Amino acid sequence: MAKPEGPTIGVKLFVDKEKKKVLFAESDKEFVDVIFSFLTMPLGTIVRLLDKQSQMGCLDQLYNSVEDLNLEYFQTSACKAMLLKPLNAASGHCCRLKINVDGSVPRVVYVCKDTSCSALSDNAFSSFPGTVCKCGKVMESIGQCPKYDGGTETAAASCSEDGVFVKGCLKFIVTDDLQVAPASTSLMMSVFEKFGVLDPAVLEQQVLQFSSEKITCLLKRLLTSKQPLTDHYFEAPVPQDDASLEALVQNLNPKQENEGQEMPGNLKIRVLQTKDDSALLYAEVGVDFVDSLFSLLSIPLGSAIKLYGQCSAKGCLGNVYRSIDGSVQEFVREECQSLLLDPKLPPFFGCCASKILQVDELAPRELTIKACFVCFKSLGFSGCSLCHGYYNSNYVFVKCGNMVKSIKLCEANPKQKGGCEKGEVYVSRKANFLVTDDLRVLPLSLASTVKIVSDSKIQTSNLVVKEITLTKSKVMELQRAVLLLSRNILSSVLLHPKKNKKLHHYHRMY
Repeated sequence: MAKPEGPTIGVKLFVDKEKKKVLFAESDKEFVDVIFSFLTMPLGTIVRLLDKQSQMGCLDQLYNSVEDLNLEYFQTSACKAMLLKPLNAASGHCCRLKINVDGSVPRVVYVCKDTSCSALSDNAFSSFPGTVCKCGKVMESIGQCPKYDGGTETAAASCSEDGVFVKGCLKFIVTDDLQVAPASTSLMMSVFEKFGVLDPAVLEQQVLQFSSEKITCLLKRLLTSKQPLTDHYFEAPVPQDDASLEALVQNLNPKQENEGQEMPGNLKIRVLQTKDDSALLYAEVGVDFVDSLFSLLSIPLGSAIKLYGQCSAKGCLGNVYRSIDGSVQEFVREECQSLLLDPKLPPFFGCCASKILQVDELAPRELTIKACFVCFKSLGFSGCSLCHGYYNSNYVFVKCGNMVKSIKLCEANPKQKGGCEKGEVYVSRKANFLVTDDLRVLPLSLASTVKIVSDSKIQTSNLVVKEITLTKSKVMELQRAVLLLSRNILSSVLLHPKKNKKLHHYHRMY
């Protein structure tokens, strides 16, 4: 058998072959670090890694909608890229993992390379490709900043005995449902008691080598199974998404604070539904509603679990989150506690409508460059020293004529187009959209509406248009439903609760 390419992490599994059950795994800090890093990943990154088969409610459908929308429906080309490949605010830590499944790297710096740029005095840079300078030109890569994310701390951490997120050289026990705790005899005995193991000699010990590909497969198991280690080891088929609306509906109507509080700007939508409230076909919506959905793709997994208690209907990633706040709390590096339990958005990844998610956004970065901006644009990080003078091939000393040899660069907003927009939203304010019951987002057109009505097989005499003003709690219900349900999202949240039981009769037709 060919050896897997790239690094691997060995994990010892304790397996009851007779019951076809993995009781628990024993691992070093490298495996636990990788598991914990899942909490820092944006939801859109997880959807992308799992090839749009994450089974996290309707997120796969939302991701497809972003892919299918033309660039003209976004504020800038960078906005679409930000949703399809969102940055990880903890990339400075994740790039030091032994296996970094999402490919996080220190952020690249982009600048307008026009040395005569009319916005030269702004000293602007971006962390995202496609950002437009105030002069109208697209910023280009200048390379990675050598001291990204406080290089001193990062270098010190990598030389210590600590892991990326956990500290010390402990062994950890990871149960089949991904509860993590320091290895101990008492914990081992409690697992034996729970599963009726009278003689530990019946257990087989198997060491699995987890490659990047297998870690990605395990991530999918964490989202779709309550026993991911067992299912991974015995190669059980991944179940298809069959989330029951009736089983979940009680979780979609939580008692929220400020229940009657309307969204800023009175977020109104028009819905086409049946007169008896048994089905909702689609909604006509504006930019703020679409942004409240699309912005979920940039939200870190840990923030979703913090806000909603779970991020998928069938998985067990919530146990990983609770372990960090419980059984392994004292073994998580202090500066990483909030990074995992309350992860932040990178600068400019929030938006006016998504503030309801209560996820903080990191402040824009500032970079100090020991060169003038013109030389930096031309020579990049590696050539900054040449701004201070150098000998050319003829041994003539050449020195830049600019007097200022140190500049502070300020991070620019990728959502802002030439400085003429506030840059708060991803999608264009000049567009209106249609959102189907299963969360497919389309440009509003008569062709689309006629097709949806026709496919529904519902007589137009039984349909009615209603206008709904969404409250803060209603938007939170909707966002939670996106993570938990794969169909009938709008119906489950916006129709009268007593009618929800009828929804399973309405089969998706579009």
